[in-house]
Amino acid sequence: MLASRQAALPVDEVPIIASAFRDIHRQLKEQCPYGYAGQFAADVDRMLLHLLRFVDLRLSETQKYGGQARAYLRQLKKDEANPREAELGRDLRDFLRGQGLRVRMEETNIGGGRVDIDWQPHTELITLELKRDWTDPSWDAYAKTYGPQAISYQVAGPPVNFLVVLDLTPKPHGLAAIPACVHVRTLPGPAGDPRPRTLIMVRVQGNKRDPSDV
Repeated sequence: MLASRQAALPVDEVPIIASAFRDIHRQLKEQCPYGYAGQFAADVDRMLLHLLRFVDLRLSETQKYGGQARAYLRQLKKDEANPREAELGRDLRDFLRGQGLRVRMEETNIGGGRVDIDWQPHTELITLELKRDWTDPSWDAYAKTYGPQAISYQVAGPPVNFLVVLDLTPKPHGLAAIPACVHVRTLPGPAGDPRPRTLIMVRVQGNKRDPSDV
């Protein structure tokens, strides 16, 4: 069964995406051996691979390539209002639907709240919590600031889901590569719950500078 599972892992022909995917897959097996299993694990893998492709595409595009739909990635001017999470949400929703995933936005009554994007290809629900950040793009900061809300949606399902953060911090030295844009973090369960909960954190880099400006 294990050999069959490994043989069925999705692959990507872009080496850096394939490498990042294998690394995250390994981390999930180490950090969440019970919740990350069976059909649910296969569905998580599928979503992970699509998110890595999304990050790669948005990382590679020039600022004006996507028009107004991708204006949220533009380099921000002084005193300009920060892009909203909903702009990232619409772009990500449209991308995922274009890959054949029937994702939904702003679903209520999930873990006592409303989740930004969710997908239920089989029995279990997979949720994506979207945030924006313009202060600290470190994984520690993301886990501390946004982790408690993100893991609360796992109350009625397997202890794995996604946190997608739009990074609006200044980037005077350019953009980070894909391996630096995804990370796995397991957190203690809230309210005395002994079950730890795992977040797959994905960073989408906005406030992009043109390479010629670095």
